[in-house]
Amino acid sequence: MDFAKQNPSRATIILLVSREGQNNLDMQKFTIISHTADTGIEVKANTLEELFENAALGMFSIIADLTQIKAKERLEIEVKAEDLNELFLNWLRELLYQFNTSYILFKEFMIRKLNDKRLIAYVWGDKIGTKKGIINTEIKAVTYHEFKLEKKDSCWKAQVIFDV
Repeated sequence: MDFAKQNPSRATIILLVSREGQNNLDMQKFTIISHTADTGIEVKANTLEELFENAALGMFSIIADLTQIKAKERLEIEVKAEDLNELFLNWLRELLYQFNTSYILFKEFMIRKLNDKRLIAYVWGDKIGTKKGIINTEIKAVTYHEFKLEKKDSCWKAQVIFDV
């Protein structure tokens, strides 16, 4: 049973976004969910790599309107953890840290290597500089609250709540 059916009183905003920023009706990559004073995402993907990429896209779509951002700057990100769940959350935390310290708003993500304890990825975005007005929501932290990561049949799913 999906989150919206379990929690009908919570508002759900559905966004269909592809890597190129155009609508993609083949598979919904993420859904933004409202959670008390916080917000979060439900993420779906066919592969684990896509799940990580879609989660990052979902998080940055909460932060800002990514259609106004160009993929000019590229960073290589490496994240390590004790297990897959921690790796998933650490990935999002590292991206949020990079955004808060380098002021690069990321919009494209490519997982190059991934196992249960380590990932290496390329991420692209643009320095926001004086464009700080394009920020919609400040995400303070990636939380463990109601966190889920699972594979059902041939589909990976995750749910993450952000402290805003």
